[in-house]
Amino acid sequence: MIEYKEVKISRILNPTGIDLGEYVINPFMGCEYSCLYCYVRSNKVIAKREGEWGKYVDIRINAPDLLEKELLAKKPKCVLLGSTTDCFQPIETKYMVTKKILEILNKHKVYYHILTRSPAVAEYADLLKQGFCKKIYFTINNITPELKNKLEPKSPGFEPRIKAINKMLNEDISVIPYFSPILPWISDFKDIFSRFPKSNSVEFEGLNMNLVNINDIISGVSSIYPALRPGYEELLKDRTFYDSFWASIKKDIIREAIKAKKNYNIYIHNFRGYFTNKYN
Repeated sequence: MIEYKEVKISRILNPTGIDLGEYVINPFMGCEYSCLYCYVRSNKVIAKREGEWGKYVDIRINAPDLLEKELLAKKPKCVLLGSTTDCFQPIETKYMVTKKILEILNKHKVYYHILTRSPAVAEYADLLKQGFCKKIYFTINNITPELKNKLEPKSPGFEPRIKAINKMLNEDISVIPYFSPILPWISDFKDIFSRFPKSNSVEFEGLNMNLVNINDIISGVSSIYPALRPGYEELLKDRTFYDSFWASIKKDIIREAIKAKKNYNIYIHNFRGYFTNKYN
């Protein structure tokens, strides 16, 4: 059961270290998709909110009014939508907070990037085609329904995501299929590029083995594939093994990209560290 709560905030444009905008906009706090490998689970601001991640959503009902005022004061050229929430999760259909935000950004001629895994973003195609949506990074994967039920049971299905991506690409909206996370010995890259005929590029991110709940993720994977547990545990402790494994993954992706004559970016976290995320 999801707890929904209407809240008012004091600021909607917040500084961000992600190189996709000067500020980030998060219309909600919380996300009912509840993905086990979500980075936000360890976010310090989110940690102050009582309640289990994935079981609450705060709707920031005054976000559009604040945005009108803050755009005039801060005058950003480009912003990011959705760093700690999905702007197009189910509750958006009731409140339309994100829709109002997109309308305001378009009106003020402010460019924006979007991070999402929700096919509902395609329903706003008319707004996205007005020339100010620079790029949508749309998270995909191709794991089995059984494993999805362990790792992201409440998120939209992968086939609807792929359909939404292609729908937007067909309408000349710039979308990057973002394959994440790459799950060791599970994720399949064969013909992944051909799923998106009009996309020039697909981007990939390896599973972040540094997540605070990585053992929960390993338990979820091994509940379906018990033979994989030793390999995952070895990735946690052996740098040579870790580097060798991800090097082989890169080769697999590059081989598929060359075959498809498509561009790619691959982001792999350093052993017990993080990659420098530079979006294109």
